Amino acid sequence: MRKFYQSTAFLLVLTVSLFSTRGTAQCTINYLQNPSFESPVTVGLGNHFYDVNLFPIPNWTISSNFTANIIRTDGVTDYGGGPNAASDGVQYLDALTGNTTVLISQTFDLGCTADITFSGAFSARDGGDTWDAFIEIVNSSNVVVATSTIRTFTPPDVDAPVPPGPDAVWYTLSGTATGLPAGTYTYRASMYDDGNFDNAFLCASPGCLLPVKLKAFDVKLSDCVANLKWTAESETNFDKYIVEYSQNGADYTAIGTVNSSGSRDYSFTHIPATGKAFYRLKMADLDGKLSYSKISVLNISCGKSTALVYPNPVNDVLNVNISKSSAGSVVTASLYDAAGRLMVRRQLSNGTNAIDMRSMASGLYNLVLIQDGEVTTYKIKR
Repeated sequence: MRKFYQSTAFLLVLTVSLFSTRGTAQCTINYLQNPSFESPVTVGLGNHFYDVNLFPIPNWTISSNFTANIIRTDGVTDYGGGPNAASDGVQYLDALTGNTTVLISQTFDLGCTADITFSGAFSARDGGDTWDAFIEIVNSSNVVVATSTIRTFTPPDVDAPVPPGPDAVWYTLSGTATGLPAGTYTYRASMYDDGNFDNAFLCASPGCLLPVKLKAFDVKLSDCVANLKWTAESETNFDKYIVEYSQNGADYTAIGTVNSSGSRDYSFTHIPATGKAFYRLKMADLDGKLSYSKISVLNISCGKSTALVYPNPVNDVLNVNISKSSAGSVVTASLYDAAGRLMVRRQLSNGTNAIDMRSMASGLYNLVLIQDGEVTTYKIKR
């Protein structure tokens, strides 16, 4: 049996209840994204396994050593490893770890002091363990500031392995907290290897979401270059996106800024180091309030130097950013004009190299990069 960890004295005094509706008229907007695990959309009923280290569940962070088992249901067909119907929608999350606690979390931002209401639905899959289900709200200092009601699941709660036994039941656990100051918080659901989770909900009264809502944030690798693309569903009083990068998932560094343009479609490129590459967006409004996107992870295993050449067309300085796989790798750059005349030749170092083109005439140029006998040519417009 897993022992429930009692929060410290930092815990706020709560008024908690199992409520049948999603809050009052002032607290109806769900701050959580992908709350019913309807993304990624799966095909066919039953199990759909996702290694969250390779294929993260959108908007959610799930504790390590966990394989996300997305269950797709039709509400009728018997599924012997959990409820036949989702608590909300047609999909729910199934914990598959190997007899250990699973933490499912998502950050959210309060732009003002507010009262919050939160909930989530839990059920038991199979197996014979006894475990506690509950939800915590954690502040940016990793202090638990609110907790929900707790339900202990026991072997009689498990889903019957075959009909006509009883189907697993969803239990909604909920809580409230008053007077939370503006800031970044984490909604964190705690469950066990035998558990299912669905229908996460959190709202605030008065409503004070920060003035940007992302519709999509995708990071893909192409020729060892990370291409970040995101779309804002809405922007109000919004200033800029700060792109942050980490190699360990904990310590982030700002690598660029993209100002709000009103187009709502944005992109950014970056050459990461070999290993894991974690990316997120820090979003700032005109009043200085901050919020964060979900985290996207790439696995980088590039065997040669990669180059990012920008801007193109170029007005004054051409930047060539080099990422090398080893210190012994040498990259030589040669810039030729349209007539084939050599304008610049130099050895490039790891990082950003600037080639001054201000004194060169307008026209087309060829930038030739040579590494270990391999030649790559870039057409540059001045």
